[in-house]
Amino acid sequence: MKKILTLSALLLIGRFALGQQVKSYEIVGTVKNIPSRMVYLNTMKRDAANNLNWPVIDSARIIDDRFVFHRDTTLLEPSWSTNIFYIDSLTKKSTYFSFQNKFKDKMRAGSLILENSKMNIAGDIKDSKGLVLTGAPETEILNQFGLLIPGVYKMNNRIDSLKKAGNNEALSQALSIKNDSLISFKKKLLTLSKQNASSWMIMLNVYQNADLFTPSELTEITNVFTQDVLNTPKGKRLLIFTEQSKNLVAGANFPAFKYKDVSKKDITLNSVKGKNGTVVVFWASWCGPCRAEIPELKKVYEDYKSKGINMVSISVDHDIIAWKKALNIEKMKWQNIANLPGDKNEIYKKYNINAIPAIFLLDEKNNVVMTNDYRIPVLRENLNKMLE
Repeated sequence: MKKILTLSALLLIGRFALGQQVKSYEIVGTVKNIPSRMVYLNTMKRDAANNLNWPVIDSARIIDDRFVFHRDTTLLEPSWSTNIFYIDSLTKKSTYFSFQNKFKDKMRAGSLILENSKMNIAGDIKDSKGLVLTGAPETEILNQFGLLIPGVYKMNNRIDSLKKAGNNEALSQALSIKNDSLISFKKKLLTLSKQNASSWMIMLNVYQNADLFTPSELTEITNVFTQDVLNTPKGKRLLIFTEQSKNLVAGANFPAFKYKDVSKKDITLNSVKGKNGTVVVFWASWCGPCRAEIPELKKVYEDYKSKGINMVSISVDHDIIAWKKALNIEKMKWQNIANLPGDKNEIYKKYNINAIPAIFLLDEKNNVVMTNDYRIPVLRENLNKMLE
């Protein structure tokens, strides 16, 4: 399965009715029995090596059960996976706030979405039901719908197994179920988008699943969102993804590249393309699933190189040293390139890479035969059809 970054009911939420919109964030807490004089705010970040961490970005003193986090700086977009915690004065143990979730019978431990809004927290830290968070529209969207994950991904392994077993009747049923599930998922996401056109969280869900949509479907759903949402960094990425998707469908000419190998030599698509086709793999040294599929890619390379098929791996690494170290370990015989020390986001944007590993198959003219996938059996199936 790819390395990536649930739907309960289609309930209408008017975003601007949920919280007081301001040009910066403000969190006002009135919470009893916190065994500390300070509370802290942290949020998820990625460092230069793409490792996740949660640095403290703000702190506040507790006076008479009350504290205030406030910054005058306008957030470019909401900040995912933000937490509030305290350090017990006696035990020195860190404890995260837990919040009530009115949409589900459970608490959301610590996590909220930091946004340009005035938010309020109230309750007793000893209350097993959690604290009450209000004025946080994007967090309410998160509480209600979560990150939407289509069921089609779960079916891929079963479909691959049925193909291998030659069980055509069961395969036909599985493919039909997968297709119906995909259609249903896209309809629900479009409905949610129309109902919550000013929600960054819903737009994020569209972006996370953008590769499931055709270019025309993407254009339709992207145009639903307000300009404020589309002006955020993720909104701009969605617009770019939508426009670039037209160049990455089956039959389209694959966008050319010029990146460098470990010796800093410029490598282009035409310089590595095979006589009868090319396999283009996007990966990174830090991606576990990418590294796990390399042995299978080596088999594909050995099986098809004599048939005029070449392979090239393009890294989206952040660290040139980590990339070179991985190459020394994996010992891939085909061309490996990267745009390091350049901006890896250029590759993400140009080839609509939302998750890795990602594999494209091109014909002898560099036209797309297999669009973004990650399954080796699917790659082999497309290779065999192309070479018939």
